[in-house]
Amino acid sequence: MGQRRTVPVVLVAGHLGVGKSSLVNHLLRHADGTRIGVVVNDFGALGIDAMLVAGQADAVTSLANGCLCCTTDADGLSALLAELTAPAVGLDLVVVEASGLAEPRELVRLLLASSDPHATYGGLVVVLDAVDPDLDQARLADLAVVNGLDRVGAGAGDEAVTRVRAVAPGAVVGTSHGALDPALLVDPVTRPRPAQLGLDELLREIDGAHPHEAAQSVSFVSDRSLDPGRFAAFLEAGPAGVVRAKGIVRLGADDGCWEVQTVGTAIRVRAAPPGASTTGARLVLIGSGLDESSLVGALEGCVAPAGSVLSEHAGLALTRYRIDLAVHDDVSTPARP
Repeated sequence: MGQRRTVPVVLVAGHLGVGKSSLVNHLLRHADGTRIGVVVNDFGALGIDAMLVAGQADAVTSLANGCLCCTTDADGLSALLAELTAPAVGLDLVVVEASGLAEPRELVRLLLASSDPHATYGGLVVVLDAVDPDLDQARLADLAVVNGLDRVGAGAGDEAVTRVRAVAPGAVVGTSHGALDPALLVDPVTRPRPAQLGLDELLREIDGAHPHEAAQSVSFVSDRSLDPGRFAAFLEAGPAGVVRAKGIVRLGADDGCWEVQTVGTAIRVRAAPPGASTTGARLVLIGSGLDESSLVGALEGCVAPAGSVLSEHAGLALTRYRIDLAVHDDVSTPARP
């Protein structure tokens, strides 16, 4: 099974005016070396949103005068993404900012059906208005962002976040001005710093750092392999407060090591790279308001009992999420409900 470089594609959806552009611009201004490409879907012919992000993103592709889920098909989206995910471009993350009229479920379907061999599903981020969050959209989100906490009182903001947490399958984060910590979506990439400041650093010097919720992390180490069914159920349940998970796990003595990455309830699994072997699990959970003892306890419950032997297909509970790219560019991607 061959491997090649892939780029996670994060979909950002939500109603008009909820703060999607603010969130994307915040990510760009605080990229800290991470190279981010953006697909902007303006509803209208002028492409105002694309003009706002141009010059901040490492690459921008604009689809104007129409709703992404209505004006293009999977092949059309693949063509758009191919401009950004090609290895020569060198991006670490692609963010698709959809029109406020786009249907989130259809956006996910288009991305999962994309034939671009270098793009992988990075999760659906739904931005919700703290004044009146759309709970139906929250139910579709891998990560729900309740934005505009600055426009409501503390009590009303807490109530809005609680309402969304009651229905959202994945993590829920509250923000003001779209100030989502980029570490909740992607690891910062360390690159040699040029003599001249990068645009994100210049913008921070001008505007000052936006306050945002600092990411917390919890580490888990086990010398024994994990039970794939229990571990998959743990990830699929969207553990409380966890926005991202990443690490290397072994499923049984003969099932090899697997690299696991999640954003909310979006799970990506591939064969671990050479040199990343482990006898058990090495995981980091990233989020906010994390209960370390509870999370570690839940992961300890995923450790396979000593001497246990997996059935022939047991590993599929987790490896069905694999995104390995074969020599012939075959891509296996899990279907979303």
